[in-house]
Amino acid sequence: MKVPDARRRNKALFPAALSATVAILLFSSYSSASEWRVLPRLNLIETYSDNVTLRAGNPSDDFITQINPGVSLRGLASRYKVDATYVMNNLLYAQNSNFNRIQNQLNANGTAELVKDLFFLDGRAQIAQQNITLVGAQPIDNVNVTGNRTTVSSYFLSPYLRHRFQNFATTELRYTHNWVNTTVNPLFNSTGDSFLFNLNSGTAFNTLLWGANYSKQMIHFANGRNAEFERATGNLRYRLTSQFALTGTGGYEHNSFISIRGSTSAPIWNVGFIWEPTERTNIAVTGGQRFFGNTYNALATHRTRLTVWRFGYVQDITTFNQQQTLGIGIPGTLGGSLTQLLTAQNPGVSPDVIQQNSASLVGLGLSGSVFGPTNFLTNQLFLQKTLQASVAMNGTRNTILLNLFNMSREAFSSGFADIGFVGAQNLAFLQHTIQSGVNTMWSHRLSERTNANLNFAYTKFKFLGTGRVDDFIFVMLGLTKQFNLQPNLSGSIHVRHQQRSSNQLGSDYQEQAVIGSLNMSF
Repeated sequence: MKVPDARRRNKALFPAALSATVAILLFSSYSSASEWRVLPRLNLIETYSDNVTLRAGNPSDDFITQINPGVSLRGLASRYKVDATYVMNNLLYAQNSNFNRIQNQLNANGTAELVKDLFFLDGRAQIAQQNITLVGAQPIDNVNVTGNRTTVSSYFLSPYLRHRFQNFATTELRYTHNWVNTTVNPLFNSTGDSFLFNLNSGTAFNTLLWGANYSKQMIHFANGRNAEFERATGNLRYRLTSQFALTGTGGYEHNSFISIRGSTSAPIWNVGFIWEPTERTNIAVTGGQRFFGNTYNALATHRTRLTVWRFGYVQDITTFNQQQTLGIGIPGTLGGSLTQLLTAQNPGVSPDVIQQNSASLVGLGLSGSVFGPTNFLTNQLFLQKTLQASVAMNGTRNTILLNLFNMSREAFSSGFADIGFVGAQNLAFLQHTIQSGVNTMWSHRLSERTNANLNFAYTKFKFLGTGRVDDFIFVMLGLTKQFNLQPNLSGSIHVRHQQRSSNQLGSDYQEQAVIGSLNMSF
């Protein structure tokens, strides 16, 4: 089985490193009263897997050593903020040395006020690994080598003007350029340009608030095809009380792409309400029509001293480019709910400590469709409907997270652009899919520095039109410990089981693994 060439990943890292360096030098020149923090870290993991390739027959076992040096960089001043984390994931296989490789992982965000109260710049760079398609084996981290995993790099820069007309109105004019690259096939690469203009009422309007919005996005695919999304709308919000308001939006959208489901342009409207009964509770619901039919959106959040509750439903036309760079149609994650809860309960604790605690409880480096609805590589456009509900609870000795999700994706453009890579047979599987599932985590504090953790996840894939149904089960049990000798040293040991059961002949597999890890920061 061929392992993707790590040299191409290193080339992909260069523009991110260059962009980060330029941004740091630029931002630091705008403030003398800046605060910088550099936190080197090292993660060592030893894994034994009895089916490292996730094959249905003839499984191959192996010991895998991961040596993962990394660094977190935080810069904060009155006119800029930089937050970046980089990890070099080195994987060494005892029996299958041809699988040895280096995976780069980066999550960097920055914002700067270049001209006070007028000109701003946002930037982001991300490098991560994800599964290519829902049809192949579904590894949850980089240890398993299946041929169904690739590195995706995404970057964007967004300069914008923002101005306040005293208390009458505020306006923003923004331009964004993005790049999305994959190592598996250059045909999935794309760039995007978007323009956004907003004019919204200021503080002089208390009862009736108004706004006017214009946006245009242009996606340029490597295969030469383009897609454009243009929208002009006006919106009103009428406050019946200080806690409850009615909302309405109307306008027109003109989209340009080859649709297989009729017109892509039409009037747009929706009505709804916003209810904020307390500072910790927010509910927003809208319903209306767009060119693809009826559309609904909802977001509800509620926070108490010990819990964070979240419910969301999103409906939109999306592309792979938009999901990677703009987050369109992507709901919150289980780990994100836990981080939000721990931050609210510990406002004075370092963000680095919060993130480390969240990662150690949920599972370090775990991702994939087992833990929530995920995107797959494609040049098609999809109508995506995503529902997700989660709750995170943190008590004296127990932390519990529960997440429910359902995502339907229905192709809205031709699959011709993908057929050369995925093949006609696999393309049929991806035209209309439903991912639904539940995942939960329970952590029990055995002592001040020791936790017992249990993770369970169940996911079902339905490939409508082909009759295929896949069921996934994931179970992981382990212990994590913060060592007394060094407050920045922690360790863990876990055992896990994952399996797929399918009505497609030859698609079943299972894996058992034992994982030990040490995490250090300096």
